[in-house]
Amino acid sequence: MAKVIIGSWQDKFTDNRNISQDKIEDSYSEVDKLLKENRLKAFIGWDGFFIFDREAPVVDMFRAYVQKVQDESCGYCTPCRIGTQVVADRLGAIAAGFGSQRDLDEIRKMAVVIRDASMCELGHTSMNALLKVMEVMPEVFEQAIRERRPLARGVYHAMATAPCVNACPAHLDVPRYIDAIRSGNYFESLSIIVRKNPLAGICGRVCVKPCESVCRRAELDSAVSIKSLKRFSSDQVYSNAVTKITQIVPLPLTSDKKVAVIGAGPAGVTAAFFLRRNGYSVRVFEALNEPGGMSAVGIPDYRLPRDIVNTEVRRIAAEGVDFSYGVRIGRDITLKELRSEYDAVLIAIGAHGSKDVGMAGEDLKPVGLVSGVEFLRDMNTLQPQGKFNPPPGRHVVVVGGGNVAMDCARSAVRLGYPRVSVVYRRTEKEMPADHEEIRDAKLEGIEFHFLTHPLRLEMEDGKVTGMTCIKMALGEPDASGRRRPVEVAGSEFMLACDVVIPAIGQATDFSFSSDDFPIKSTKWGTVAIDNDTLMSSQEGIFSSGDCVTGPKALIDAMGNGIHAAHVIDLYLRGEKMRLPESELLYRMIKAMDLPASLVDRVGDEIRCDLDQRSVAERIGDFNEIEQGYNPEEAIREAQRCLRCYRVAMFVTEE
Repeated sequence: MAKVIIGSWQDKFTDNRNISQDKIEDSYSEVDKLLKENRLKAFIGWDGFFIFDREAPVVDMFRAYVQKVQDESCGYCTPCRIGTQVVADRLGAIAAGFGSQRDLDEIRKMAVVIRDASMCELGHTSMNALLKVMEVMPEVFEQAIRERRPLARGVYHAMATAPCVNACPAHLDVPRYIDAIRSGNYFESLSIIVRKNPLAGICGRVCVKPCESVCRRAELDSAVSIKSLKRFSSDQVYSNAVTKITQIVPLPLTSDKKVAVIGAGPAGVTAAFFLRRNGYSVRVFEALNEPGGMSAVGIPDYRLPRDIVNTEVRRIAAEGVDFSYGVRIGRDITLKELRSEYDAVLIAIGAHGSKDVGMAGEDLKPVGLVSGVEFLRDMNTLQPQGKFNPPPGRHVVVVGGGNVAMDCARSAVRLGYPRVSVVYRRTEKEMPADHEEIRDAKLEGIEFHFLTHPLRLEMEDGKVTGMTCIKMALGEPDASGRRRPVEVAGSEFMLACDVVIPAIGQATDFSFSSDDFPIKSTKWGTVAIDNDTLMSSQEGIFSSGDCVTGPKALIDAMGNGIHAAHVIDLYLRGEKMRLPESELLYRMIKAMDLPASLVDRVGDEIRCDLDQRSVAERIGDFNEIEQGYNPEEAIREAQRCLRCYRVAMFVTEE
């Protein structure tokens, strides 16, 4: 078990060297669980270190750590570029048995210079652990110098990361692509993005931006507009103002194995993209007549224009991924037949079903009651053909507090309904929708009824006439961490309306499964899988995305798609299926839950937000609201990035 023998993080120092092993408290059991049989011996990070094994190769592991820092140095400033090389060389000499006391003195002096004079966080943080270990364990370095013999090497797993990179489900190298924008190299920026994210234009518009929620720039003034910079790179490269998309040559096939992907949503398309790049023949089967899944039919054009989705997927198709549209598995071809034809199958069908609110009368399906998923799908697929007939009425009430609810309400405004309301059972603070979506909905005249829950649909002649609701109060936190809403006795009231759109959740459609070839489900109605291998109950059939996790953000589905491509690749090569080492390291860092560092900078640069069309102009159509950056704005915003890179290294037994 991971018991700290000696360690330091920020200002907290732990020294258990004189305490017997059985009396030391276990500190990082979650990391042990992730490593399984591979024992953790030490960890070195940006604000300190922990040693869990009395025999850990202290000197050599710090040599390896500083060498990783040197490898990651961008070269913009001398202290980091040259200083880390000097420190790495001196530690290397000591580890090789050729060190001297002078080397130790030079290491200490240079480490202070690197820490205090570097231009970015890589340099600022990279020497903290080394300086501390040389302070509290000088004897191990002095012993290595006295004995003058090569030291045993350890087993090291190192990575350069940043808070924004950790937070991104796809672990996109955010500082690096922003740095390329700052240098005016938009092609390089997009190429960095596409290494992990083949849907940059889509993510640059509708990502929920978990990266920005942890951006350390926010401690100074406001977070860097990471999402908008991603959109800028994609728009610049794929706009005629910069270049024409040249003919893409399909990638060569390097394997005779074939993979079928069910679903052309973010998870399926991402997995297909990376599997094709690994040399496999890949065909995507999509029940809709277009790509994108819920990103295409579940998000209105004013947030995500359909031509952006189509452009991104056409580029992926040009690389050699085949797409078959209008094909529903279970109707046009069975899953069993598909498995017999392909070496592996990935189920990535999303969550296109809807969940009931549970109010009385909902099961009667009166005119005027339509689920949020159905409302958006019909609007997005039928409206361009002039075939969409919105439910008749004057007052629309949307039930729910997520982005789907906001999309329904804001779309209803654009469809011409005179009055649109949102009913949500918690307060605005607990709403899962993006803050910007709630803000813009209010600006567009949408009413909000917080702490309100529907009890019963009111009907007349089979048509909705209203909804009886009850006021709620917040009680103790529930499993989600949010305070549980409880009914306030005697607070019922009638909300007159003629259209009700429940948008409280989505469900997975299992019509692809059959009695003779069943796929097991969970108690939540999602596809049951092994969490590490993503294998379903049928051998060779994998699953990822919303049909596994339940409805989550687009970037979460893409992260799932990356994982799926990795394990399917291992499966087809006959290797043991496991997490990519990089993903394991990210999970280990998260499991350690280390205190965050404070930013020691001065900040007074205002964030450059995207311009929006005026409310009066935009509520009359579905044209895109946000206008992208121009190059001057993008470069100015990119310059706000602090480049918060830091290096983490785990030392293990194997």
